[in-house]
Amino acid sequence: MIASRTLLSSVVLIGLSAMLAAQAPALDVKLGLWENTITTNMGGTAPIDTGKMSPEQAAKIADAMKGLMGERTITEKSCLTKEDLAKDSFMMPDGSGMTCTRTIGTNTSTAYIADVSCTGERQMKGQISIETTAGGTAFTGSMTMAATAQGRTMNIAMKMSGKYLDADCGSVK
Repeated sequence: MIASRTLLSSVVLIGLSAMLAAQAPALDVKLGLWENTITTNMGGTAPIDTGKMSPEQAAKIADAMKGLMGERTITEKSCLTKEDLAKDSFMMPDGSGMTCTRTIGTNTSTAYIADVSCTGERQMKGQISIETTAGGTAFTGSMTMAATAQGRTMNIAMKMSGKYLDADCGSVK
């Protein structure tokens, strides 16, 4: 269960980081408290090698992955700071074991589109597209990724949206 959550977190965070690492986005977004909704649809076979696990461990992983496949929606609040945007590793998970490159197709105040390719423990390829509203108080976006490891490929499609709430983040990090 922990391995599958780690995999999902890594996939999501690496994908999101691709839009902001490599080259700072020119997107016009307000800094402060945001409410973000991400709908994730995963399919295929999780790139986790269960061959060296006990049958019980492998069964637990298979059950956990069944729970992650299909569509899931998460809504949460986050705080976006100037320092966050300046970091090359913005939203990149620590110890991901991956190296990602981005080819930016569009980088304007209202749109960011990039192709992503990652190598390392897992191989990932995909595209991210983000659009903002005038004034930087909302965004919508999508991401498609294919993660491959040990000859298995998992496909991830995400729809993202966010709305600016306040300049003060309060206790939200």
